[in-house]
Amino acid sequence: MNSTTKFITGFFLGSTLGLVAGILMAPSTGKQTRKKIGKKSKKLAKQLAGYVGMEDKFQGPGAKRKNGKASVEV
Repeated sequence: MNSTTKFITGFFLGSTLGLVAGILMAPSTGKQTRKKIGKKSKKLAKQLAGYVGMEDKFQGPGAKRKNGKASVEV
């Protein structure tokens, strides 16, 4: 494993652990936290769909393509 791979792996692992710690220590109730996570994940999924050129096919979690053959799962 080269140093770049180690750095990227460490960055994502640290980010994930920081996110989990932040969620667990947040002063919000569980219901509020789940609602925030849901909204942010929908926003992120929509942004990612835009980056990969699927924004016209993405309506939200579970949305199906117009031809009905595939769906976008989040």
